[in-house]
Amino acid sequence: MYKLRDIIGHKQNIHILMKAVSENKVGHAYLFTGPDGVGKNTTALAFARALLCEDPINGDSCNNCRHCRQVNKGNHPDLHEVIPTGAAIKLEQIHQLQKNIHYRSYQGGRQVYLIKKCDVLTAEAANSLLKTLEEPPGNAVFILISSRPYSLLPTILSRCQQFWFKPMSIQQIVQGLKRYSDVDDEKAEMIAAMAGGSLGRALALTGEDIKNSRKKVLEILEKIYSGSIIDLLQQSAELADNREMAVEWIDLIQLWLRDLLVWKQTGDRSLIINRDLVEELEKWSIRYNLHCLVDMMEEMERARSRLEARGNIRLVLDALFLSCRRRELDAG
Repeated sequence: MYKLRDIIGHKQNIHILMKAVSENKVGHAYLFTGPDGVGKNTTALAFARALLCEDPINGDSCNNCRHCRQVNKGNHPDLHEVIPTGAAIKLEQIHQLQKNIHYRSYQGGRQVYLIKKCDVLTAEAANSLLKTLEEPPGNAVFILISSRPYSLLPTILSRCQQFWFKPMSIQQIVQGLKRYSDVDDEKAEMIAAMAGGSLGRALALTGEDIKNSRKKVLEILEKIYSGSIIDLLQQSAELADNREMAVEWIDLIQLWLRDLLVWKQTGDRSLIINRDLVEELEKWSIRYNLHCLVDMMEEMERARSRLEARGNIRLVLDALFLSCRRRELDAG
C-alpha cells in the first residue's frame, strides 16, 4: 500500500493533503478528478489511511499502527467505500451511507467515505448526497472520485475541495514502470508513450499484454481496410461491452495511425512509438495517403469524445468503423 509521499507525480495535491492532516485542518468533502489511471484512487486510499492513522508523520500515515494495518487489509470499520451497483450509484446506497454516518465511529476517530465514480449517481442519489454534504457530521470526511466532474451537480462541486489529477508525463510513467515492473528502459519508454498519461494503463500493457494489444489493433485495422460490413459490425459488437475499454482501443488505434503518419512524412525511426514494428509500419504505410490518415485520426477523436459523453457505445463504434471504411474507399 502506498503512502502519500510515495505516489508518483501530483506533488502539489499531495503537499496540500499532507498539510491538511498535519495541521488538523481537514475539510469535510474532497473531489478528486482527472483521467482514468492517473492515481486518483491510489491517492484517495493513501489519504484515507492518513486520516485514520493513530500517529501520522508529517501528515502521512505511519503504516504501522493498528488503523493503518486495517486499511491495508481492507477491513477498517470506519473506512467505507461506495461503488456503482451495475451502471449507477443508487439512492438506496446513499440512504445506507446516511444511516451509517449518524452512528459513532467504531474506533473513536474519523469516518471516511470513498465514493468512486461519483458521476454515475442517479439524480435521486445525487440530491440525497447533497443534503449530507451540506450538513455533515463533524467526524466524517467524504472523498469523491470522478473522471467526469462535469456530470456532477454544480451544488455538489461547490461543497467539495477540488483536486485535479492531470495526465502523467512520460518520464513519470517510466519511473512508475521501473518501480512496479521489470521492463527494460526501451520498452518502458515505448509503453509510457502508448499509455496516454496513465500509469495504470501502462502497467496493464507490460508483459504479453502489449503484444496482444497491438496485434488486436492491426486486426481491427485490417477489417476496416479489407473486411466486409458484417466483419466491421461484429467487431463493433465485440468492443461495445465496456465503455472504458472501447476508449482505450480507440487510443491504441490512434497511436498506430499517428506512427503511420509520422513514418510516411519523416521515415525517422526515433520519432516512432512502436519502434520494434518498423517493418510492419512500412507495409501498412503503403496502404494510406496522408489525407486518409488524418481523416481517420479525426474520426477516432470524435468517437472518443462521444463515448466520454456517454453516447451509445455500439452506435458510436458502428459509425466510427463504417466512416473509416468509407474514407479508405474514397482515398483509394
